[in-house]
Amino acid sequence: MAGESRKRKVGLLYDERMCKHDTPDGEDHPECPNRIKAIWEMLQRSGLAQRCVVLGGSKAEDKHLELVHTKEHVNLVKGLSTKKKSSRRNKIASRLDSIYLNGGSSEAAYIAAGSVVEVAEKVAEGELDSGFAIVRPPGHHAEEDEAMGFCLFNNVAVAASYLLNQRPDLGIKKILIVDWDVHHGNGTQKMFWKDPRVLVFSVHRHDGGSFYPKGDDGDYDKVGEGPGEGFNINVPWDLEEGRCGDADYLAVWDHILIPVAKEFKPDIILISAGFDAAIGDPLGGCSVTPYGYSVMLEKLKEFAQGKIVMALEGGYRLDIVAESSLVCVVGLLEDRPVECSIEEHTMDSTRPLIEAVRKRLSPYWPSLADEIQWKAQPPFPPNLDELLPRLHRERQDALRDMWEKGFVRGKQLALSLCSSFEVALEEKEALQTKVAELQGEASDKLRLQVSLDRYAAEAKEASEQLTQVSSELREAKIDLDFHRELFKKSSEEKKLLEGELQKEASDKLRLRISRDRYAAEVKEAAEQLAKVRSELREVQIDLNLNRKKAKKVK
Repeated sequence: MAGESRKRKVGLLYDERMCKHDTPDGEDHPECPNRIKAIWEMLQRSGLAQRCVVLGGSKAEDKHLELVHTKEHVNLVKGLSTKKKSSRRNKIASRLDSIYLNGGSSEAAYIAAGSVVEVAEKVAEGELDSGFAIVRPPGHHAEEDEAMGFCLFNNVAVAASYLLNQRPDLGIKKILIVDWDVHHGNGTQKMFWKDPRVLVFSVHRHDGGSFYPKGDDGDYDKVGEGPGEGFNINVPWDLEEGRCGDADYLAVWDHILIPVAKEFKPDIILISAGFDAAIGDPLGGCSVTPYGYSVMLEKLKEFAQGKIVMALEGGYRLDIVAESSLVCVVGLLEDRPVECSIEEHTMDSTRPLIEAVRKRLSPYWPSLADEIQWKAQPPFPPNLDELLPRLHRERQDALRDMWEKGFVRGKQLALSLCSSFEVALEEKEALQTKVAELQGEASDKLRLQVSLDRYAAEAKEASEQLTQVSSELREAKIDLDFHRELFKKSSEEKKLLEGELQKEASDKLRLRISRDRYAAEVKEAAEQLAKVRSELREVQIDLNLNRKKAKKVK
């Protein structure tokens, strides 16, 4: 989606509980917990996770699962709890197609479906611009009443039905489901077979019906039924003559999906994002690169105002799954023009297939009725002699002949050889220079190793010292706590003693005041007593005089 760059709110949903779903005995299996772990670790190491809104998983509700699955199927998956016997789970798994079960399968399946619903709801509400639900087990093979192809619940189908039937208030009336997993999404196709509100688009390996899930459900003449007729589009690859890659997928995008999407005008896009069509995948056999996935995603961002929800489906080469997820998250985060520099040629079978699909769907989508103006295939390299100086002349002539006759393998072999030898010639001198650099680096690494060993010894010594200091600190802390307690008690005793001394001083002061007052009163009494005694002596004298006078008179 071209336009001025702006910060987009992208949701990432990851929940470790989905890793509980594993093989019963821990044996190797392509659909393993490490698939989502590798993606999450890559997004964290790159710093992209920190730029997104990270969400935790939430379990789906039965009523939402029953929008696309039977009640019996929902109850069957619900019953796969850790409380059930392993023998019962193994018996159930043996009756199903490409399914294993363990004690964590039920919880993981509920979280996978509920998580896609959660991200889809937040994008539909406008809380997020787009989102990527990193979920497992995958879902697009699960049918209404049956688990199959590693899938227990159809995660994307549950989310689509939830938006349409449970949240009409969000205004989502038309949904485009793009399934780029290498396997046909048979379950999704059947669930919306008659529903014109959902346009299901699946590009997948078919091989005439011999590739999983086998049968003719994935053929291009399966277009829907009743009101849903024309709203189911299959693009089935036949890889008996080659390996389809970026150029083939982008040709399908440009000549089928994009024109139809313009007519359909979806309100939101849900992507069943399987990465098993990627180069090197052990199950897919195709050769789509991470860059190819990023361009496919970028071309879809011009629709539905960029409201895109990716839900992980397949993909079993961990490094490529992680890298492909990484470039897709970058695409969701950034607004940028579509830059397509794919220089590969398509398989010879791609053009006839695209024309056949367009012809079959043209009654429903007028834009597919127009004649395609194909670009010319890349010419055979004119400098083959220079690029392949060590290739025998007869082999060069054979390659040219195979190219001119249009043999796909011949074309791919020629381009592959040319590219390989060209790279070899260009890298020969670089390799020699690199050897010299490595020799120089070897001595630097030796010195670095010595420094590292010395540092390791010093670090070990420092660690031992730190341990000793820590021990001493702990002892000092114990002493400090003890002395603090003593100080606390001394403070309390001092305070008590000061209180008692203050009381005693107050009592002494009162006693002294009383004593001084008593002394003054005693002194005053003594003075009065002396005065009385003096008066008594005078009275005595007068009395004696009077007695003498009285005696003389007688």
